[in-house]
Amino acid sequence: MVSYLLAIILLGFPARSRLEQFQSIEVSMVPRESLNPICSWDKEEDCWQDFKDHGSVRSGQINDGGEPAYVIYPGYGWSGTGGDSYFLVQRRGGRWVPLYSEDGSPVWQVRYPRFDILPIVRNGYHDLRVAQAWCLKWDGRHYVSYEDEDYRSLSPEWFDASDWEEADIFWMIRYRGMRKFHFDPQWFAVPEDLRASAEIQVDDPGNNLVWAAMFKGGVWGVRGNRAFLLLPQPAYQGAEMMELSDGWVVIHGEALRRAPPVVGRYNPATGEFRLERSKVDFNAHQ
Repeated sequence: MVSYLLAIILLGFPARSRLEQFQSIEVSMVPRESLNPICSWDKEEDCWQDFKDHGSVRSGQINDGGEPAYVIYPGYGWSGTGGDSYFLVQRRGGRWVPLYSEDGSPVWQVRYPRFDILPIVRNGYHDLRVAQAWCLKWDGRHYVSYEDEDYRSLSPEWFDASDWEEADIFWMIRYRGMRKFHFDPQWFAVPEDLRASAEIQVDDPGNNLVWAAMFKGGVWGVRGNRAFLLLPQPAYQGAEMMELSDGWVVIHGEALRRAPPVVGRYNPATGEFRLERSKVDFNAHQ
């Protein structure tokens, strides 16, 4: 909370107590011109038809006094193994422009999307959360991904500590950007089938836990119907291997023509966590 209040002072924006969300609206309410930044001219008609048949739109007020912005899912042609693709557009001066840009691309792809408008405002635009543990900020021209310190400045009070699907953002608030730290488990009530859906399970009777790695997901410590998130998704496929070694839980990432690299180690007895930060790109795996 101290870091959050300091951020308010430094950035000069007013504190607000809650986040808001983009609201779903009918596709028919969106003017065709709003898809101009999305549809290529040679396939414009197909793109528009796919959007009308299978697309979706959410509307939100992201800058005070400005026109609403639209989060647009253009349709089935914009889905893949990495999830669904989204665009953020807004009308300015009579034309529609994309507001997000990462490495020159105006589209983001996620499997577990969020459509949250955060209370933080920078240069007149609210910060956004577009996935479970992926937030964006306004850099003066476009929305770009958060830096490590931006996650740690978020207020936990904005998020639901009773919802296990919010575990990723609580982890980010506590530990994002840290390589070695004391890990304090944050327990959640979880579905009974959480373990059953795990790609890898490692029994740890000494700690009365089962370590469960989810496919394209995080690593959890499970005890009955309660669990805590040990590490958000460490690689595109998730953790490829886990083992117990000398009191440590050792987490391996994806193997690329070699042995799976170690991405993290946790000692339940001491609480020490060591993260191989250079091998983990959380933003790439939402």
